[in-house]
Amino acid sequence: MHPVADAIAEVIGLEGPIRFDRFMEMALYAPGGYYDRPPVGPGPDADFVTSPHVHPVFAQLLAEAIRDLHDALGGPRPFELIEVGAGDGTLLSGLLPGLDDLSPRVTAVERSPGARASLSGIEGIDVRDTLPPPDLPAVMLAHEVLDNLPFRRFRAAAEGVREIHVGRDADRFVEVLVTPPVGLELPGQASSAGEEMVLPTGALGFLAEAFPDPTGDGPPRAVLAIDYGGERGGGGPSHGYAGHRLVEDVLQAPGTTDITAGVDFGALAEVARGGGLQAFATVFQRDALTALGFETWMHTQLERQQDLIRTGRGAGAVSAWGGRSRASLLVDPAALGRFRWFVVTTPGVPEPSWMRAARALGERRLGSGSRAEP
Repeated sequence: MHPVADAIAEVIGLEGPIRFDRFMEMALYAPGGYYDRPPVGPGPDADFVTSPHVHPVFAQLLAEAIRDLHDALGGPRPFELIEVGAGDGTLLSGLLPGLDDLSPRVTAVERSPGARASLSGIEGIDVRDTLPPPDLPAVMLAHEVLDNLPFRRFRAAAEGVREIHVGRDADRFVEVLVTPPVGLELPGQASSAGEEMVLPTGALGFLAEAFPDPTGDGPPRAVLAIDYGGERGGGGPSHGYAGHRLVEDVLQAPGTTDITAGVDFGALAEVARGGGLQAFATVFQRDALTALGFETWMHTQLERQQDLIRTGRGAGAVSAWGGRSRASLLVDPAALGRFRWFVVTTPGVPEPSWMRAARALGERRLGSGSRAEP
């Protein structure tokens, strides 16, 4: 077995079945776990591709969103830009040129030793394994992070909702259904037998750490989280990815596969507001990027492609066409365009202008009869 699987089996042998979030914590983040190496990117050694790997325009437009968030915080100087789960540094490297005039203090937070080693090669950033002390105004970016933070799993059964723990049967990890603790509040209500819910313990812990004094006199702060999920429930069962392929059974190879589930942004927003924070309704990535100038960029690239054709530079025209084709995946509702952008801030921070514009775009699109988003 994989060393992490051995470690999990040893814990279960000593303590009995463990909660799913503890299994997930060990499988992903224990020494030798899945995130000991940066597993993202387009190459054969990666397991999945994220937006910044698709095309650099994603980081360019996201930099404008961060600039607007900085303005919403009051344009503080100095301020901190923190990327949580910075991976191999592709996104941060693409962001920094567009924010250079703001002179942010830049921090990359990564639990993965392999990722921290990659990030250490980026000049001018502080690399840490935990969030820095909240002594400055800050914009915190969590791109495809919340879905990989540990969560508890629950399933509707004939006898009521049961929590999924992980146990051992011979040489296999298996689900063990147990009665949830009395008084535990779940983020939703299962409507049919077999339906699952998740309690995002890791994401809730991240918000608590990002805003340690939400209603006090500390500096203004904002989190921009980009992930897949929904406003009412995350949607879909937990699963993983390995070698760019979907893994449905995440119990059988801990340490070798991703574990994820759609983020319940509505539940996170409710908890954030209950704690005195502001949480704005999510917008889809396709609308956020459009509000930030994606269509203008595409039109400029088309003009460039046509000019290359007119001047006999065919290879350059093909390259420009390929770039536009890749970039279109960022706003495709069947691909990365379905991701949601979620903003949480300390009290009194206005909603960023791009978010208002994106919401208006989405409302107009749905009002005109476009098909509903997932």
